[in-house]
Formats: sequence, C-alpha cells, structure tokens
Amino acid sequence: MQIIKVPEEISIKYGQLWDGLSANVYNNGILSITNGFIKAINDHTSNVEPVLNFSHATLMPALIDTHIHLAFPYEDVQPLDQRAQQYLQAGVAAVRDAGSTCGKLSVNSSLLLLQSMGAIYKKGCYGSALGYPAENLSQALQLVDKLAKLGAKHIKIVASGIFSFKIFSKTGAATFSASELRSIVKRAAAYNLPVMAHASGDEAVRCCLEAGVSTIEHGYFMSRETLKRLAASGIYWAPTLSPVNAQLAKPELFSALSPAMREVITRSLQYHQELIAEGFALGARILAGTDAGAPGVLHGISLLEEIMLLQNSGLSPLAALQAATSKAALACQLSEAGSLMTGKKPYILVLKDNPLNNLRTLFSPEALLIPA
Repeated sequence: MQIIKVPEEISIKYGQLWDGLSANVYNNGILSITNGFIKAINDHTSNVEPVLNFSHATLMPALIDTHIHLAFPYEDVQPLDQRAQQYLQAGVAAVRDAGSTCGKLSVNSSLLLLQSMGAIYKKGCYGSALGYPAENLSQALQLVDKLAKLGAKHIKIVASGIFSFKIFSKTGAATFSASELRSIVKRAAAYNLPVMAHASGDEAVRCCLEAGVSTIEHGYFMSRETLKRLAASGIYWAPTLSPVNAQLAKPELFSALSPAMREVITRSLQYHQELIAEGFALGARILAGTDAGAPGVLHGISLLEEIMLLQNSGLSPLAALQAATSKAALACQLSEAGSLMTGKKPYILVLKDNPLNNLRTLFSPEALLIPA
C-alpha cells in the first residue's frame, strides 16, 4: 500500500466518498485541499492543481484505534517506529496509547500518537505494567498534574482488575471509589484532558459512570442495568474484543489453554458480544479499540479485525466504521481527523470498494493519504 503525503494545494478525484458520518456515499466528485485543509468534499468544478486521480476508488477517513499499548510487548525488541509504521500500512492514521512504564514514547513517524504518558493505578492492585502507582487520592491527583505537564493528551486510570480466564464472570475488584474517580476527572478537566478508565465488573463500571469519565475501556461483565446507564450517559465505550478473541483464534495461545479455560473464555466472549449488541440497540456510543500489544493482538491490522468483531457483535457496518473514525475522533478529542469535512486535515484512506457494502475491503487498502 502507498503512503502518500498530500501537498497543501491539491484536488483528489474519487469514484465514491464516505465522509465518516453519513449512511450513504458521494459519487464521482472531487475533494479539494486548500492551505492544507479540506475545502470541499463533493466539488465538481475544482481547479486546484495538482490533481490526484482515484476516480476508480472509494475515499473514507483514515482509521483511529482508540486503545493501544505501543510499548507492548516489552519483551519484543521491535522498534517503536516499526510498530508505528504497521499502523500506517493498515490504514490507521491515529492511535490512543493506554499506558506503559516507559513514560513518554519517542516515535519518528507520521502516525498521530495520542499519549497518556502512563496509566495511574492503585498501589498493590492491577496495573503495574501500565504506569504509576498511587497509594491514595492525593497521590493520584499529583500524578494527574505530572502527566499533564509532560504533555499527556488524556489521563488513563485503572479502575479495576482484569477478568478471570478460569472462573466465568469473576473480575478484579474496583480499585478507586466513585468519589475518588470524580476528583480525578475534575483534576483532569482542569487541563482539558479526557479520562479513559480501565474498568471491568459491575461495581467498577458504575463507579466510573458516576464519576463522569470520558470512556469506559473493556467493560466486561457489567450488568444489564449498568449497560442501560452507560448508554443513557453518553459516555463512550471501547469494549476491546480483540484480546479475548485472540485467545481463541491464535493457535499458539489456544493450545496453551486447558479445556476448562477455553470454555470460560468462549462464554466470556459470547456474553460480551451480547452486551455490545444490547448496548448498540440502546444507543451506546461504541468505539473500536484493540488493546494492541496484548498477547496475540498485533499492532495495526488488529483494528481491522476489531471492526469485524464489532459487526459480528451486532453493529451495523456504518456503526462499526464510525467506531473507528468519527466517533473515535470525538472520544479522543482529535479535531483534525476522523471525518472528511470542510476544515479537517486530509487523513484519507483509499479503498478498492465501498466499505459500507463490504467491510472486508479494509484489509486491502490502496493508499493512505496524510498531510505533508
């Protein structure tokens, strides 16, 4: 696939264009770029030169992965620049990093990398591989200050443990109270930073909803009642199907599981997909986040697999695509990408087919256009 840097003045001819928002496509038009920004998306008279001809193809917004760990796996010596390149080659122009112990990540790439600079977790609880421990609320607030000053684009909080692969529906306990989380959200808001909250189990998800976090990450084994509250709240939800699916789909992981664990993981995935289907029907704002870097979840291409998993969980093709484009951009406070609209920058994926009709076309992109 080509990665093309788009000059500040150019016209791009297309056969079809999906803007990241609409249920339909535009046919046979011109997308014009002026001063480095999209001027028009359905222009038939543009005389801006030069002209890039994709009249045989479909344009759509470049993809966004809302939950990755670029530094994972730690034991892999693959350079971060190479991992970043894998995203671009998969048609992914932006990613939201959910934390590591590496602090600020240095990457020489055109990839838009939104960094947390490390997650905040309760000392003695799950999260030691993700960032910084806090013994109490005061320390957690100090960490928010520290991360904001380092240039974090969001605050990642670890509000629970993980769920068990051995006992169905068992999850790690909630680690911060709703009151503590509310204070953390308030401190982050002082820096205009959204809060992404790792939360599985009903208590942890409810505490996060009461605190007004920006996004719920994972959300495994919340109750139906809490799911209704999530949908009504307008808080985004990244259900991260990929790490659990990988345990069943990747032979090297599947072979290491006992028969009992295979059954638990299969039931857990099915239950989570049922929650996603119900959440979608209720109007929940669902995002595509892969947890890339987790075992079996590859950087880049896993986002395409996550989109397919969301569709298999009951989302329409339109909603599954929006989960990795326009809705993802809103959740990440990424104003320059996520849709093809006047005033946006040209982060554009070129496909051979209309993705609304054929999501599989995402797996064979023709080109990724990014600003020069």
